[in-house]
Amino acid sequence: MARAPKKPIPELPIKIPKSFLPRLITVLIVVPLALLAILYLTREWLFAIYCGIFFAVLWEWCDIARIRAVWAKCLYSGLFVLVAIVLERVDVATIVLKFVDVNLEDWIVGAAVAFWTFGIFAVLFFKSMRRVLSNRVLLFPAGGIIAVGSILAFSEIDASGFALIAVIAAAGVTDSLAYIVGNFFGTRQLHPDVSPNKTWEGTIGGFIGGLLCLVLFDQVLGWIEFHTFWLWPVVITFAIFGDLFESALKRTADIKDSGNLLPGHGGFFDRFDSMMALSVATYFCVA
Repeated sequence: MARAPKKPIPELPIKIPKSFLPRLITVLIVVPLALLAILYLTREWLFAIYCGIFFAVLWEWCDIARIRAVWAKCLYSGLFVLVAIVLERVDVATIVLKFVDVNLEDWIVGAAVAFWTFGIFAVLFFKSMRRVLSNRVLLFPAGGIIAVGSILAFSEIDASGFALIAVIAAAGVTDSLAYIVGNFFGTRQLHPDVSPNKTWEGTIGGFIGGLLCLVLFDQVLGWIEFHTFWLWPVVITFAIFGDLFESALKRTADIKDSGNLLPGHGGFFDRFDSMMALSVATYFCVA
């Protein structure tokens, strides 16, 4: 007697991406550690952690800028971290620019904001801007500017630990909701030339989540005080385009992930791109 054919196992209505579980595990480990560090470590120790993180970001940026030699990567990453240390610990404006009333930290963070703003246009007009994004003359200083700007912005914001938590949480919620909504419910590609996996549904979900997060921290908890409410969507827009701009840079350099040190997230630049863009934008937006 012939056996009845086995019934196919029905597929789940929602497909869970392979990277979801390692990504979730990484978040569950890293988030509590980050929270404990912000709440209990001194500013000096936190600054040392920022320098370590952005040394790794700069190391990964070297692949985007086509800096291959290990010694060159060490020199490049170490040089800009050293610049950040000097700017944070030494009053350079008083020593070098005695007759000029200027705040070098504001100028460098402002330059980082300008570069991320350029990134918005680079994403919107990716096909036209692709050659510019492969220009090493641009990429070499740009990595240092955005890394040093982020270190200085984080250092200034962490004068209040709760404000730093608010910034990190807003970036994390924006990125995570965009990933979850996009992977589970997304159907319409946002910008296939830049990142074929990102969807309109995910982007809108991330934007709304990040915006509500800032409203909570600003209006309800008072952990971070913006000059005015219309700046909330501005900084969340920076976070979203920070992630897209990093994707555009990787696509131009023909790189899938900036690194592989954070399971499910790729490299440090993959994880901190939104946070970097949001932090420098927030630097000028909070009271």
